[in-house]
Amino acid sequence: MSDVSPIDDRQGTSMKDNLQVISINRKEFRSADKVAKKGIALFLLLTALFFFVSSLNAAEEEVEEIKVIREGPPPLEDPQYLDLGTFVVNMPGDKYFLKSSIQLAFENSAAKEWLLARLPIAKDLIITHLNSITVEQFDDTKSRAVIKNDLQIRLNSLFPNKAVWEDSVPIRRILFLEFYRQ
Repeated sequence: MSDVSPIDDRQGTSMKDNLQVISINRKEFRSADKVAKKGIALFLLLTALFFFVSSLNAAEEEVEEIKVIREGPPPLEDPQYLDLGTFVVNMPGDKYFLKSSIQLAFENSAAKEWLLARLPIAKDLIITHLNSITVEQFDDTKSRAVIKNDLQIRLNSLFPNKAVWEDSVPIRRILFLEFYRQ
């Protein structure tokens, strides 16, 4: 008989040696598996970080690209307001009353004081203009901007041509606090 034990395999290694090799291979596989898992986790973390930083940069670019487009005159820097009170006038046809509370916005306090000294003239002009508004004009919402513009032109015509405040249009805005018919 030969010196080979029945436990030996075909290549002349013992089962014990094979188990040690398998055990070592398993350890190497586990450590390789751990390295691979760590590598994948690191890759995913870096990818997530890259997309996060990219989205922050994109958000900053979007904020910079947003432009506010306004129609109409620029906002007043330091507005001065003059409350003219409430006006109730008959509308043509004597069926309805027009009720309106009006404020004027000035850029210059000297112009406001000038008009305040002549308030009865301004109120008469406003009452006369509001009294001429027809029901059809009132019902058309586009006419309200025209009514405001007409009032602004008429009120600004009260101011002197050469004034101390160097502003050719002292009344910058007409503000309706109430504007309805009864």
